[in-house]
Amino acid sequence: NGFENTTVSEITEAADIGKGTFFTYFPTKEAIFRQPGELAMENMTLAAEQGLNAGKPIAKILKSVLTASADWHEENKTITRQMSKSNFSFSTDTSSNKGNLLNLLVRLIAEGQKSGEFNKKVNAQDAALVLAGTYFTIITMWSHSEGRALREWLESSVDVILKGLSA
Repeated sequence: NGFENTTVSEITEAADIGKGTFFTYFPTKEAIFRQPGELAMENMTLAAEQGLNAGKPIAKILKSVLTASADWHEENKTITRQMSKSNFSFSTDTSSNKGNLLNLLVRLIAEGQKSGEFNKKVNAQDAALVLAGTYFTIITMWSHSEGRALREWLESSVDVILKGLSA
């Protein structure tokens, strides 16, 4: 039926759980998508930590962070499409997955500026917004199209931004 036409009653019936149980874990039907976002954020944070610990260039770390969830999205394209349809808001609230991603990107860009890899005249917050916006836009566009691999699309788009950030 698609996400919009599926009711919480239909979800709880298919899952063989009560509505009370559903609402214990999800305050709204849309909140179902928070968990895949948390998984993506965990993968992105892990990619950042591994890259920093290995002493990799920040540009490579940013690229690996923004492609860390590509495999999951490619394996779950229908869910990604539904997530993109129902989730257009962008919050910088640190309790949100999008806010956490933005903070991670700001931290990495600032580190790249500190090391001399990135232009110090560029506002790290603005650069992080551009990267995050690109990430979400590419995922949304990819989820509604056919033919192009998500990882490839993300990598080439991130490369364009990183060239602009280079010192």
